[in-house]
Amino acid sequence: MNWKKSLRAVGLVAALTFSLVGCNTEGSYSPQEIIDQALQETTEPLTYYGEYKMDMGEIGGKAQVEEWTKDGKRRIEMTAENGEHIITVNNGSQVIIYDVVKNTVHKIDIGEGNSDLFPSPRDQAESLFNLVKDTHDVKIDGEEKIAGRDTYKIVAKAKKDDTLIDDIEVWIDKKTWITLKTITNSAGNKMTSEYTKMDENAKIDDAQFTIDIPKDAKVEEISGTESESVTLDTVKEELGEFLMVPEENGLTLDDISLDKGLEGRSGYTFNYVKNGQQEISVTVFKANSSVIEVDPTLGEKEMDIRGQKGTVMDMDKFRYIGWQEKGYQYGIMIGNPELTIEDLVAYAKQMTIVK
Repeated sequence: MNWKKSLRAVGLVAALTFSLVGCNTEGSYSPQEIIDQALQETTEPLTYYGEYKMDMGEIGGKAQVEEWTKDGKRRIEMTAENGEHIITVNNGSQVIIYDVVKNTVHKIDIGEGNSDLFPSPRDQAESLFNLVKDTHDVKIDGEEKIAGRDTYKIVAKAKKDDTLIDDIEVWIDKKTWITLKTITNSAGNKMTSEYTKMDENAKIDDAQFTIDIPKDAKVEEISGTESESVTLDTVKEELGEFLMVPEENGLTLDDISLDKGLEGRSGYTFNYVKNGQQEISVTVFKANSSVIEVDPTLGEKEMDIRGQKGTVMDMDKFRYIGWQEKGYQYGIMIGNPELTIEDLVAYAKQMTIVK
């Protein structure tokens, strides 16, 4: 089980539920009406202590989670069935991720200048709502008790069998509008999250939003501002031989940026323009040799890209393809909203080796 790999799916599942909550009377509503009501109900920060269990299926296994939330700050302690123990704290200015077993810490600055790195529930909901607004019918499907609390059961049912996301079920607390249970099926994998305890009257000390980091822990600090323009020669020197989309048929390379990421791996983004407008962005970095394969998560599906097993995400305003090839991880994202997934795959096929 690899919980770091599963965090992508966890984040998407959690964010998507914001787009399915709301409405305090039974009936059938459009997805847009539901998301508008839900976001209106979640504008005030809540204080609560919760315990929930997660089953990420084949991509992640099972885990028990404790959660403390107060004044917009949050602490999550996750213990997986194989003994992995990860503590994550958002103290308002930093997100600190502490892997207890590996004794490693990642600190990520979320100051005012980097707020876009961690979008709000509203931003996440508006983005992920596009995954289901046209492909699913959303309705309230009765009332049930979860963790001893009254909830509305919300169902998003796929209109067709070939959608990226299959049927989704969520159970929403009538009083706090917190999602207490979620069942999601995507890419053949079933993921479940369910609260077993929820205490909105819990007294939470501010000390919960700090972590006592051992002196011998390996600490890495990451800033969203660590991006700088570089030359093609710099990329060649760092990566050696890699694939690049050629400048042809009106497509020109506008700039290259260096982004310093986790585990000391630097990523490079090539921004291309066409007819004076942004066309595509291509990312490349050395693949993590310890991760042989990453399965599709919520919203993704598999696709053959350049003869390799890749993944694609096709949303209303976001289209992306990604794959690994000869030790490198590649990704192509739209800049021009008129481009299709097929257009991105065509650009990938045009890529040639740069030496």
